[in-house]
Amino acid sequence: MKILKELDAFPKVPEDYQRATTRGGTFSVIALSIIAILVVSEFFYYRGTELKFKYSVDTNMDSRLLITLDMTIATPCDYLGADIVDLAGDSTSITPHMKMEPAVFELSEGQNQIFKAKRELLDRFSESRSLNDFPVIENLNSLELSLHEATEDPHIQKTSCRIHGDIEVKKVAGNFHITLGRTVILPQGHAHLEMPVPAGMTNFSHRIDKLAFGPPVPGGINPLDSSLKVINDTRHMFQYYIRVVPTTFSTLERTMATNQFSVTERNRTINHRKGSHGAPGVFFKYDLTALSVEIVERRRSFLQFLVRLCGVVGGIFATSGMLHAFVGSLTDGVLCKLFKQGAQRDGASHQPTTTTPKTMDTNGIDNTSANVAG
Repeated sequence: MKILKELDAFPKVPEDYQRATTRGGTFSVIALSIIAILVVSEFFYYRGTELKFKYSVDTNMDSRLLITLDMTIATPCDYLGADIVDLAGDSTSITPHMKMEPAVFELSEGQNQIFKAKRELLDRFSESRSLNDFPVIENLNSLELSLHEATEDPHIQKTSCRIHGDIEVKKVAGNFHITLGRTVILPQGHAHLEMPVPAGMTNFSHRIDKLAFGPPVPGGINPLDSSLKVINDTRHMFQYYIRVVPTTFSTLERTMATNQFSVTERNRTINHRKGSHGAPGVFFKYDLTALSVEIVERRRSFLQFLVRLCGVVGGIFATSGMLHAFVGSLTDGVLCKLFKQGAQRDGASHQPTTTTPKTMDTNGIDNTSANVAG
């Protein structure tokens, strides 16, 4: 027992040598308040979840790629053709899978406000978001339903074309394009049979309400959702270069496999005289990355919570002790200096005054004043 007492790293000070002060009580209340606030904060942090990202080579090449599209082009459906050509040379017409319906390209005032508000919110959430924002984004995605409500005004002509639906293709790079002319599938490729188009009826201004590669994920954000492109010339080409990344979301409730993508845009006017060749239309050129991403949601460990809690409590106590000692030393030094200065002033004011004694000559005359005058 004696050896253990000598190894005691926490020696106790007898209570007779301890003195409670107002300053010490104030520091204790402040320290305990800060500790209580930080402990509650650490508890909520522990109850939350965190995301872990894992990267691996994508070996699932046998699966199919689901493309979901909902867009409106300012050209009548009778003059448009759409198909997909993959890297292997296979052509797939979208007509059996997607619908092409007459529509109104211009949005009403209310629809335009919804469209802009959704685009602004998607831009904000696309920079940084957590899983807690997913319900909010899911509510935003439901707003697209109000953008295609049938107009009750019979005087408005539906001179545009809405293309929407889903299609499954091979999981290889491809080109999804919408251009003039009906698509004809040939053994060695495909062709677009152009027909005479009245002047002013061709315009590839378009609005993309939704473009996704893969099954929908609650709260997922696609870069091209709620995007609008408006041009005035009749021979214009829009190109979207898309990089698709296979992604798996593993939350605490379920696991979802889908795809994320990034996009680079380019557009130009077709002018053969100036060397700008091609066909007017909208082209989505997509390619898949060799890496896949797995996003795993998990809870924080209880051991980590205890370590952080001990660090908070110990750090606040140590810091408050040092501040208390510093303030005490500073206060004592200032008070001691002020006390010494006051004592010096009091001593100077109580010093005795020296007087010169009077001397009398033999005639009884006071020589003190004479000496002073002399």
